[in-house]
Amino acid sequence: MRRTLALLAAAMCGLVPVVVTAGQVSAAPVIAADGLREGQLYRSFIVTSKPGAAARVAGVRTLATGGRTVRAGRPLDAAGARAFMAELAAAPGVAAVEPDLPVTRTSTPDDPRYGEQWPLWQVYGQTDSAFRVDEAWDTGADGSGVTVAVLDTGFRPHADLAPNLVAGYDFIADAANTADGDGRDGDARDPGDWNDEGDCGATAFSPSSWHGTHIAGIIAAVRDNGVGVAGIAPRARVQPVRVLGTCGGLDSDIADAIVWASGAPVPGAPANTTPARVINMSLGGYGPCGPTLQAAVDKALSRGTSVVVSAGNSAADAAAYHPANCDGVITVGATGDDGYLASYSNYGDTVEVAAPGGWGYWRNNDPAHRVLSTVDAGTREPAGDSYGVMRGTSQAAAHVSGAIALLLSRRPELTPAQVSESLTASAHRLPLGGGWYNSPYPIGGGLIDVARMIAGSECRVCAGSAAIIDVTVPADTPGTVHLAGDLSVLGTGRPDWDPGAVKAMRYLRTSWDGTGTPAWRVQLAGVTPGATVHYKLTLGNWPTVEKDRDCAELPDRAVTLPDDGTLWAYTTVDNWNGTAPCS
Repeated sequence: MRRTLALLAAAMCGLVPVVVTAGQVSAAPVIAADGLREGQLYRSFIVTSKPGAAARVAGVRTLATGGRTVRAGRPLDAAGARAFMAELAAAPGVAAVEPDLPVTRTSTPDDPRYGEQWPLWQVYGQTDSAFRVDEAWDTGADGSGVTVAVLDTGFRPHADLAPNLVAGYDFIADAANTADGDGRDGDARDPGDWNDEGDCGATAFSPSSWHGTHIAGIIAAVRDNGVGVAGIAPRARVQPVRVLGTCGGLDSDIADAIVWASGAPVPGAPANTTPARVINMSLGGYGPCGPTLQAAVDKALSRGTSVVVSAGNSAADAAAYHPANCDGVITVGATGDDGYLASYSNYGDTVEVAAPGGWGYWRNNDPAHRVLSTVDAGTREPAGDSYGVMRGTSQAAAHVSGAIALLLSRRPELTPAQVSESLTASAHRLPLGGGWYNSPYPIGGGLIDVARMIAGSECRVCAGSAAIIDVTVPADTPGTVHLAGDLSVLGTGRPDWDPGAVKAMRYLRTSWDGTGTPAWRVQLAGVTPGATVHYKLTLGNWPTVEKDRDCAELPDRAVTLPDDGTLWAYTTVDNWNGTAPCS
């Protein structure tokens, strides 16, 4: 049932009159009409009151940012929308008028499951880079304690995802766009977003995408459960927030959803008892970031919530697309499985980083080179759990949201600005040049390296000199190897190294010497240049520190920090003298 609006006829457009209930303010209103596009129809607009004027608009909804939506009597083209906005702006007490711009999901559904999760482990030899999720897991990072809100089409209770779901909300206000017959409510399930020919401008039948479920699975599908796929942050929680229906979504709904997901109050919605530390928006549309959307992003950032947005799939400058162009968001472009910029990805200075989104050149029709995740089997209504592949900056954004969840599970005190700095600091810049592979367009800091990001985040002071020690460990070693030594040199103030405080981070699957022996890498950073660090290897406590076959404790190993830069040192475990402590 459509939501009934109290519309009063005004001129040919059926304008909704503004009713002013307080004094006038003289400043001229702002009309944000530069996001209007020829060939696009507009019906919803956002009016913001001047301070102290408390302008009210009859029969519409108040947003969490203070604005109110206004609905024209019929859909308007760009010229009609500009005229409508000018008439609204002329009413007393109005500070700003903006179009309620449409957005859509930023990936395209593909065939049923076919392929593997190459973004989690593949190394791109041509660009000397990798996303390295599997090696980030070796640090112990798993997303525990972090909630990621997925603002999308909603969710399906997929068995590979359901254990990690928390309560969400459906913020689609227009019942005609929901496919579930009602407006906003607490049910964020995805009923399907299929369209017949002619619906929402579709030129042919379009099956349900299950886009929100696909994005959620990339972020936090359950790992080690014997079925399906593994999420990047397999112990994070996903909060499904439905903002995209059968005809996409609107900025007004998305703005309220951003505010709610961050834990701030929204008129008419219940309190969010599990606020998100990360908001993923794998969606976008042409036009600027309006004041309402920016205000919502600002509110989320002020509450410590990072906002991740897909750059868009138009092979254009992301500066022209929202919410990718909002201030403070982390805008993500896409790479293919070769490590280069994907042909469809938006680019430019607006983009912070890139992440795997799927191949974009001649392998377009090969599902093995797209991104695999959870979906539903139905082409219209839900039909049961399945897996499918998609490509796009939607999937790239989900990879970054999962990576941030890993980071925050280790460093929960980080602010959104520090999270963004960690992403860009870990990124590998992509080669430019304009050839078949080398894009001539910049894509932010480049492809992020999740293992490198986690390792760097564990440095308390990462400037100056550093030592990286590769430890080659025999396969029969009865536990995880750590370093023990004089931590006062490292600035902790403790006399002995607590092995649980700084863990060995396995960057390499095999040792540096090519023998295939497992190797662990430990990074020591922020120490005094020129200082010598004394250490031993341990299985986690001093009784099992390195000793020789006669149970005599071995001399300290030592590494001297360079005056500047990084020193690489190599250590081999020769003998643990069994698994029991020496007596």
